[in-house]
Amino acid sequence: MDDDPVLRSLGADLERDDPDLAALLSGRSPAPHRHSVAWVLLAIPLLLPALLLPARVTLGLLAMLLILASPGLVCWLCASTEGPTTHST
Repeated sequence: MDDDPVLRSLGADLERDDPDLAALLSGRSPAPHRHSVAWVLLAIPLLLPALLLPARVTLGLLAMLLILASPGLVCWLCASTEGPTTHST
């Protein structure tokens, strides 16, 4: 399909730099992310004490964590490397 050597080299560079994007552009499905097991293993030790504490204490701690983490989350969202998506037809 790509007989031009420049296009083939650009495709190889893209494949090396961003394989998910290269897979989407070529029509293949990108590799699935396999972090769900890690999130479950991380959530178990955090949820066990929440079940043992009274509901008021758990909700209070959750509210405090969300309030304290919100500036960090905003900075993380602002520092995202992906720009806004524009869908022009």
